[in-house]
Amino acid sequence: MGGRLSSVKVLERALEKLSRGQRVALITIIGKEGSAPRDLGAMMAVFSDGSRAGTLGGGELEEIVVREALSAIAEGKCKRLRISLGLERAPEDSIKTKMACGGLVEVFINVIQPTPRVVVIGAGHVGKPLADIGHILGLPVLVVDKNPDLASPEKYPYAERIVGGVVDAIDRLELSENDIVLLAYGEPETDYQVLKKLLLKGFKGHVWVLCSRRRAHWMIERLREEAVIGGGPRTTKIHAPAGLDIGSDAPGEIAVSIWAEVICELRGCEKPVNSLSVAD
Repeated sequence: MGGRLSSVKVLERALEKLSRGQRVALITIIGKEGSAPRDLGAMMAVFSDGSRAGTLGGGELEEIVVREALSAIAEGKCKRLRISLGLERAPEDSIKTKMACGGLVEVFINVIQPTPRVVVIGAGHVGKPLADIGHILGLPVLVVDKNPDLASPEKYPYAERIVGGVVDAIDRLELSENDIVLLAYGEPETDYQVLKKLLLKGFKGHVWVLCSRRRAHWMIERLREEAVIGGGPRTTKIHAPAGLDIGSDAPGEIAVSIWAEVICELRGCEKPVNSLSVAD
């Protein structure tokens, strides 16, 4: 949806997309010299599905801005651009166009990430601290398990719950690319079928699989043998075995190691993770 919408309408559209788990690039004209299609403060939004709301005036200017906004969404980084609209002495750091307005505009592309949802599949010994930590971090949590005693409101008063077959539950879930899937069910065949279902569903986010290295190799090789992966680009980002190697087998500490890796991935931290210690 393009067109000259008011800033309020652009923001409303952006909030709607964010509520559906999409990333948003909010673009504002923050500088203007000479003639340009829109004035300071003009706003538009570009969304991760390629759609948009509002306009900066159309033409080559908007083509450049949309392209750069989609790139910023993919990188998860904000950008500042200077675009020459046929200015006779355009600054060296500006993007040149063939437009004849004769001015220069500066835009800021602000990338806004929706709040990720944590989907914990398996409400057992490790699933419980995984969900608890997600809640402590202020994230919405969804817990999936076939056992009503494990996935009970008493154990997960803060979480949305799905009780029933976990593989079938994947079909019913509406997943966004920002969802964090933590697969900790613990039964090898079920874990495999859930991972397979996520891949076939085209899930574009990250899934962390609680398993051994041996089981991780077994699942990946089986996915290749069944032609689920290997035939083209894969949208699902698989982390298996899940977690940083902190040398522990205690459920709570395993959950901490997995969340440390999740946060590192989401924050783009240095890998391998280094200690901040200044000790010799």
